[in-house]
Amino acid sequence: MTPQIEIADRDALKSLLRGTVHLPDSDGYHEARQVWNAMIDRYPAAIVCASGVADVMTAVQFAAERGLPVAIRCGGHNVAGTSVGDGSIVIDLARFKSVRVDRVQRKACAGGGVLWGEYDHETQAFGLASPGGAISTTGIAGLTLGGGYGYLSRRYGMACDNLISADVVTAAGEFITASADSHPDLFWALRGGGGNFGVVTSLEFQLHPVREPLGGLIVFPFEMSKAVLQRLRDLSLEASDNLATMFAIIPSPDGGKFAAAVVSDIGKEGEGDRAAQAFRELGSVLLDTVAPVSYCTMQRQVDVSYPKGQRHYWKSSFVKTLSDDVIDLVIEAAGSAPSPLNVIMVEVYGGAVARVPSDATAFEHRDALFNLSFLAISNDPANDSEQRAWARENWQKALPYSTGGAYVNYMSEGEDVHSAYSDARFQRLAAIKAKYDPTNLFRFNQNIPPARK
Repeated sequence: MTPQIEIADRDALKSLLRGTVHLPDSDGYHEARQVWNAMIDRYPAAIVCASGVADVMTAVQFAAERGLPVAIRCGGHNVAGTSVGDGSIVIDLARFKSVRVDRVQRKACAGGGVLWGEYDHETQAFGLASPGGAISTTGIAGLTLGGGYGYLSRRYGMACDNLISADVVTAAGEFITASADSHPDLFWALRGGGGNFGVVTSLEFQLHPVREPLGGLIVFPFEMSKAVLQRLRDLSLEASDNLATMFAIIPSPDGGKFAAAVVSDIGKEGEGDRAAQAFRELGSVLLDTVAPVSYCTMQRQVDVSYPKGQRHYWKSSFVKTLSDDVIDLVIEAAGSAPSPLNVIMVEVYGGAVARVPSDATAFEHRDALFNLSFLAISNDPANDSEQRAWARENWQKALPYSTGGAYVNYMSEGEDVHSAYSDARFQRLAAIKAKYDPTNLFRFNQNIPPARK
């Protein structure tokens, strides 16, 4: 049964807000509760489309007074679907779209509902950018709070490494700013600890000069996967911070598979051209889009492959080396995929990511050079069980080569969030959670329960 709020409480909530409220029996409710991952089908008690910080504070206080949990929605792109919860008050920040760029100080202040494509559009007007996700429809807040890896990360670090401050509405309904000088414990937790600690209504980022990088994909027959992965491994060991490379086994239009290398170079020394040529020399190239492009174009280049409405279950694992055994595992996993839409992805970390001290942020996976991910993607609900089993089985096979950690942004519904953190880091996060959200009001996230006193 869809959760209901008392009629008097419904009227009270509506009267207190400037924004829109979607209730289970109102027009727009079912559309508003849908998120990017169609595997998520949850029924909140109310969805508050906040028009400003006052609405957020009011909605949090309303929920806390009635013992209703709060879910926070920015882009709704999280694979675990944590931005909507059964019986929750969803606070939707989609109207928080302001982006203000200070080109002199190279800083940008953006609302908590801004998507990366929107942020990039504003900052690129000044030839500037912050490290962000590789899919432009992802929300800036959710990605940053979980760490935030993207094409610029080897040069400028994770998104969370570039966070200067964040405005937060806490579980007590209070508005505070977290930074290195104000609530530094919360600021540490926000940079990798996920959405556990409050509603982030705005974020201030460091900006960097980025203009017309070299970017694109080189696509090969699936049978070339081993050679392409070995070349990726060799290039990654020699690459400067300006060069970002990735690998993926992706669907082909006829239901088969391709092997694809992604190349991104923001430098001026021609390293990207040399890397692209090293891939091309393998032969049998089916598609080659590597060329100078606008940064916004590069950020959008894989959007079409991840539309809203598909069913996703992901498992990821950090690995220090891409041995031939790991490469063989990747190829075998692709051959057993139950859906033609499944993707296996290898992202290259290192560079600036690795130079940040391990204890500087809640995100800690600084010593891993690769992130190996199994993305089970389908349009058929009947395949869900088999898809989950495929991702889990191959993730288990990868564990002997893993650092033991997981990227919290790639964790699917029902996983143990503790696996994303060492014991000491998890305990530190739990203590901060107890300080800012002692009743676990914000529990629709990769949840870290508050420490017991």
